[in-house]
Amino acid sequence: MDNNRAGYRMANRSKFMQAIVLGAFTGAAISLFDRQTRNAVMSSSNRCMSGMKSLLMNPNNALNQVKQATGRLRSTIENISADVAFISSRVEEMKDIPPQVAQVVKETKDAFVSEEAIKHTGQSANLNLQH
Repeated sequence: MDNNRAGYRMANRSKFMQAIVLGAFTGAAISLFDRQTRNAVMSSSNRCMSGMKSLLMNPNNALNQVKQATGRLRSTIENISADVAFISSRVEEMKDIPPQVAQVVKETKDAFVSEEAIKHTGQSANLNLQH
């Protein structure tokens, strides 16, 4: 019984696919009634055929173009990799800067606070001496 269901499903799928293909061909044929569409299809078909002929006549040329494109892609990937490495090293450096800056600010604050304390202590001592 499962074989019958599977066969039935495959037959329905096959009919469905046939209907889709038939509809596509029918739509394409109807669209070719328009002169501009026909001309565009002919033009693109001619370009495609010309490209295929040149590919068949000069396969080494196409191979060289693929090799050049691959080389450029490899070079670009290497440059991006180097840039990412540089940026990540800079980010690591930036992680260390905030604690260093915080330490410098704290030391500067401590220096000012101690200078202010010395000034205030000296002024109060001078005021005590004057009275």
